Order: sequence, then structure tokens, then C-alpha cells
Amino acid sequence: MKKFFWLCAALAAMSVAYADVVIFRSGRVLRAEVSSVRPYGFKRLCATEPPRRPVAYAAVTVKLDKGRLIGIFDYSLRMGGNTYECAMVRDNDTREVGELCSGGDRRRCTLFFEIDASAVKSASKAQFICSAPGRGKVELAFINRGSRSFTPDEKIPDPGK
Repeated sequence: MKKFFWLCAALAAMSVAYADVVIFRSGRVLRAEVSSVRPYGFKRLCATEPPRRPVAYAAVTVKLDKGRLIGIFDYSLRMGGNTYECAMVRDNDTREVGELCSGGDRRRCTLFFEIDASAVKSASKAQFICSAPGRGKVELAFINRGSRSFTPDEKIPDPGK
């Protein structure tokens, strides 16, 4: 009976970690995570002012459709009643950090957001909102990494291959 319980628990954990991808306007969301660890290369939106609240970070890893672009002004997150603007985009193929990532041949990018730490729960949900009028939003379930850094890109499964 104990083995069955642990098998069920392991399968449940895997289903959360490898949940179905979410399709959005520019491609597919492969993973959404929150962490208290600042991502490498992250710069605050307002670097001259210290944060007024404890902060956490959200990362949304996407696989862009061929020929698509994504930038910091294209999407925001609504979590816990607040809206957070994208602060940085990382091209996971070249490892370059900046404000824009081009699709190329189905390129993978990660969008980073600085969020209020009090909005983070063990299994947070957020709306990933397109800034273009009438383009809608999708609901994302975030994996809480706690004080561990974000999952390296090479360890995020790619169901679209």
C-alpha cells in the first residue's frame, strides 16, 4: 500500500512539473515558475529606487512560433490583484539578455517579472496578458521554486519536438 501511495505521489508531482503546454498568441508557454532568487542579468525596472516590498521573480519560458518576436512590452502578469510588467527577456539559445527575442526557427525565450513576494503561494496562478488590444490573456499555473533558482532551460521538456 505504501508503494502505491508513493507511486501516486510521484505521478502527481510529474504531472504538475510537466503539465500540458499553454498556447498563446506568439507560440507556446513551456513552463512558468516563481522564485525568490534573482535571475542572472536581471535589472530592476526602476534601478534608482530600492524595492518598497519584499520581491520575488516570475519566469515564463516560451517557445516562439516561427517568425514571431516577443519583447518586454508585449506581455504582463496579473497575480494576486496586481499587474506586473515584464522586466527582461532572455534568448535561451544565445543566452543574450535584453528587451527583445526574435523567433527564428522556433526559438525559446524566457520572460522575467519582478513581483510582490506576498502574492506568491505554493501553487500560484496568474494571467499572462497580451498588451495588444483585444488579444486576450491565458491562465498560467506557476511552479513555486522557493529559494531555489529557476529551472535551467535545457531541463525544461519540449513537447513540440
